Amino acid sequence: MPEKFKTVRKGLEQQYQDIKFIHDSSWSKIELEKAIAEHRSKNPDEAYIISKAWIFKLLCEKARIAIDEGDYFVDKLEHHNLMIILKNQRIRDKSIIEFKDSPASEPGVFGTVVDTSHTCPDWKNLLKYGFVGLRDRAMSKTGELAKAVSMVYDGVIALIKRYNEISPRQVLINLSEGPPQTFHEALQVAYLYNELQEMEGEEIRSMGRFDLLYNDLYLADLKAGRLTRDQAKELLKYFFIKFYAKTLGKRFGKPFLFGHDVNELSYLAFEVFQEMHIVDPKFHVRLSENTDKKFLTQVVECIKSGCTSIVIVNNDKQIDMLCENGKTREDAEDYILIGCYEPAVAGKEMNWSGGAFMNLAKAVELVLDADNYDSFDELMDAYIKELDVIFTKLADRSRRQELLWPEVNPAPLLSGTMDSCMEQGLDVSQGGAEYNTSGCICAGIANAVDSLMAIKQLVFEDKTCSIDELKIALEANWEGYEELRLTAIKRVPKWGNNDSRVDSIALRITDFLGERINNEPNARGGVFQAALYAISVTAQTFGADTGALPDGRLAGTSLTMNTGASPGLDKNGLTSLINSVTKIDLAQFPSGTVLDIMLHPSAVAGQEGTDAIISIIRSLFAKGGMAIQFNIFDADILRDAQKNPENYASLQVRVCGWNVRFNDLSIEEQNIFVAKAEMV
Repeated sequence: MPEKFKTVRKGLEQQYQDIKFIHDSSWSKIELEKAIAEHRSKNPDEAYIISKAWIFKLLCEKARIAIDEGDYFVDKLEHHNLMIILKNQRIRDKSIIEFKDSPASEPGVFGTVVDTSHTCPDWKNLLKYGFVGLRDRAMSKTGELAKAVSMVYDGVIALIKRYNEISPRQVLINLSEGPPQTFHEALQVAYLYNELQEMEGEEIRSMGRFDLLYNDLYLADLKAGRLTRDQAKELLKYFFIKFYAKTLGKRFGKPFLFGHDVNELSYLAFEVFQEMHIVDPKFHVRLSENTDKKFLTQVVECIKSGCTSIVIVNNDKQIDMLCENGKTREDAEDYILIGCYEPAVAGKEMNWSGGAFMNLAKAVELVLDADNYDSFDELMDAYIKELDVIFTKLADRSRRQELLWPEVNPAPLLSGTMDSCMEQGLDVSQGGAEYNTSGCICAGIANAVDSLMAIKQLVFEDKTCSIDELKIALEANWEGYEELRLTAIKRVPKWGNNDSRVDSIALRITDFLGERINNEPNARGGVFQAALYAISVTAQTFGADTGALPDGRLAGTSLTMNTGASPGLDKNGLTSLINSVTKIDLAQFPSGTVLDIMLHPSAVAGQEGTDAIISIIRSLFAKGGMAIQFNIFDADILRDAQKNPENYASLQVRVCGWNVRFNDLSIEEQNIFVAKAEMV
């Protein structure tokens, strides 16, 4: 029996740092690489999905394994990332051929990638069938996909038996013969599958509706006396810590979804989450009018305690939005959140949500560089036309990359969980999922809106400067034009203050984006979907390639993230910010949107503070807001954490769609949060 979690936590957090793999008769990296090369050489005409399945099975059967006797779960396989290396190599090689005659896009305008990092298997089927059942289902069918699926699940079963030979456990015996029958077995299936799909090359960005998936097994164990509530807490702690240990909290976080109807496991999981005070995994919450207030209070208390790795979404509006964008009501009601905020139908949708992104702020720069304008309306028309040009180029490139997907990363392990793929005999990379959507992230809305408003007022209304003078100031990165820059920052109304002059610009942009992007055909039999947010990486990368902007932003600095105001410029308070954001028809962004809220600890103290946060959430959702997330900061605490980091090892911040430890941020990133906290 493993020791109490609290006594071995530090060791568990480091469990992937120096793994002691068992050598016995398993193969080294060199031997594995040699076998793979020989197989590919002897089978040059083999369908790539079969070759990939063969490699997967080889790794399961021959790569070295490790067993932690003091752990409830087994999962360690020394695969050397060979399948990911092969995937990346094929993406590079195929992309060079596909785009060799295509002109390079201007840096910072838009980006596209082969998005294998936003996937979710059909967790219901994994628990219903188990590894053996999914293998047997594939074996009953014909075709390349069925052959590949049966091959990879044969590999999984062989791996489980290898673990059991080294460390005999009833849970392993049971899973090598059938589906999970206990809470422990179900968690073992979930984590081992997570590790193996990511070995295959597709990052899992949702662990599914956790309380709905696992509550029955949890309750059955309690009733049968196989498990106590305290033992279940221990299992969950050993389970959750693995996601943190794998990345040490330095990636995007592993999402678990809860609600809107809650159960005993919902409460237990959040209790564990708050006790662990951990940045990874991260929790998503579906909230409806009928969600138990006791549970919402528990979620809010978690946030108040500093466990802010939580996003709360408007359940009813999310469902309506999905229905408006092509989903059946039944499917829409079973949505999950992929990655950060992107709704998708659980087990039925391959949403490619991080495959394309465009820079709304850069388009302002391009329009100013292109021409002079006699009126703001003329400039605004030119801006909208520029967005159209950018998306047209982006969609073309993204479609061409989607067509590469079957050749660079077919996914038989993932496809084997999905009914639609198995019924059609089509891999997810071939459009085998029931819904095949492609996200287009629209970044920098606040910078774009504020910049256009600055041009309107400074050039065309107040005539503070001519358009040529403004261009010269921007080319100089505002150097020598400090007074004009201060005027742009201080004297021009800004997005997020419920000012109709600014908000009307935002509405024209967002209405165009929704109409233009949504329902544009992709290359997998589905459509593009707009998203209105930006993760930190996108905001920083786009910002680095964007010059000085009329809103006063300096060249090369990060763009704003998500739907809120530029930092510190929502001067009229939270109600005005909510009013501005909810003027946008957020249902036009079915690939996700979120509002960031920052509060001072003194504003949320005690029961009144809890009620205040609940009121903020309910107010936003009543007005049509889709999702909300919080940071609760005291600037003095953050400054002290910079000086004495050893005293703040567990201090976490929500950077966008995930949390990190404050100590893991660079000093420049820390200063951004300090500056934001000073404005609260």
